[in-house]
Amino acid sequence: MNFIYKYYFMPVNAPNEYYLAEEKYKNAKTRDEKIKYLQEMISLLPRHHGSEKLLMELKKRLSKLKEQKESKPSRSSVSIKKEGAAQICLVGLVNSGKSTLLKKMTNVDVEIDHHPYTTLKPVVGMMKYEDVWIQVIEIPSTFEPEWMAIVRNCDLIIKVIDGDYDLNKQRNELKKILDENRIKIKSIKIITKRPLNLDKIKNEIWSNLNIIRIYTKTQGKDPEKDPIIFKGKATVRDVVKEVHKEFLKHFRFARIWGKSVKFPGAQVGLDHQLKDGDIIQIYA
Repeated sequence: MNFIYKYYFMPVNAPNEYYLAEEKYKNAKTRDEKIKYLQEMISLLPRHHGSEKLLMELKKRLSKLKEQKESKPSRSSVSIKKEGAAQICLVGLVNSGKSTLLKKMTNVDVEIDHHPYTTLKPVVGMMKYEDVWIQVIEIPSTFEPEWMAIVRNCDLIIKVIDGDYDLNKQRNELKKILDENRIKIKSIKIITKRPLNLDKIKNEIWSNLNIIRIYTKTQGKDPEKDPIIFKGKATVRDVVKEVHKEFLKHFRFARIWGKSVKFPGAQVGLDHQLKDGDIIQIYA
């Protein structure tokens, strides 16, 4: 198909990168690829009187592609099963550094490119925090409804802000996008393209997830290495149910080591409130 702007005679003086993106667009086989390279062409096209008609045509073609609903992936194809102790989503504008941040947090092999819209589908990685794993998902900056549905069901949003540009403008734009998608999940922000302290970032993520890790133990043995995970609050009763519901019928008491008691091995009942890191030994 001949591209319509070939018939505009006024020079646009576009950079070589523009024509590379144009060639990739011509050879693109899928709708998503065409959208990617059209968006790249639009971002690279110089803004002046001679490029107005071409810019209008590119935007019109992009709009038509986005309206082709039959080409969008089905809901099942973009469903991401939650794994680990929690699921968090990286949400940011184009070239904000999401892929770089994801790679630093999870070591996942992800394509990193300075061209816009390099990531067209969600990318998943697993971040280790002390003795638990947390699922991290990079959300494409196209903000398709399918991708935003993943954000709507996650446990925490990380707003990725590009430190090289207007911070308030980016915050407002992301707030608008989340509001338009009716997303009210708790969020934190990370400013990229500046020195990052990964340990500090992980600690901030953990403190905002509101997760409690409880370790069970049997008499004369070390605590289990894998904790039982609870969201928000947890009592001894919750742990007993998780271990075995039948234990409730014969429960006598529990001993606790950790922050929720004044001294190690304190004896408590079913309604005792636990804290992150507590060790529990159940007597029945």
